[in-house]
Amino acid sequence: MKHLIYIALTVVALALASCMQNGGNIGYLYGQWRLEQVEHENVATECDTVFFSFQSNVFQIRKIIYDSYDYSVFMGLYEHQNDHIKFNIYNYNSQEILTPEYEHVVLNDLASLHIDTVVPLFKVVELNNKYMTLEYNDYLYYFKKLN
Repeated sequence: MKHLIYIALTVVALALASCMQNGGNIGYLYGQWRLEQVEHENVATECDTVFFSFQSNVFQIRKIIYDSYDYSVFMGLYEHQNDHIKFNIYNYNSQEILTPEYEHVVLNDLASLHIDTVVPLFKVVELNNKYMTLEYNDYLYYFKKLN
């Protein structure tokens, strides 16, 4: 009986591992990044409460609000081509963005990141296995890779 359980667990583990090509690894972008700093017109603002995560063609942005012990989560699909990353934010705090009214709520929360659309197009200034710099609407976003 124990052998059947081990065999079943092995089959399940193999099936789950084979669901994604390369384990979801998409090169340097793969993993979790912490936003360290946002710069606009040579004025830098430190940040340690925003995290971007990438796997396959899915992304998540998590904004932590330390004062209230709360957070916001933005999720969707992205396309990384050459020196641009285009985000398509479809989900906000576990709810699909289906109405213009709800999109307005999402954009109000994104405003603190200086993002004004649910389909932002970022220019990749730097991307390696430790650091990423993105540009959007004359803002520079400096990230450090966590894993």
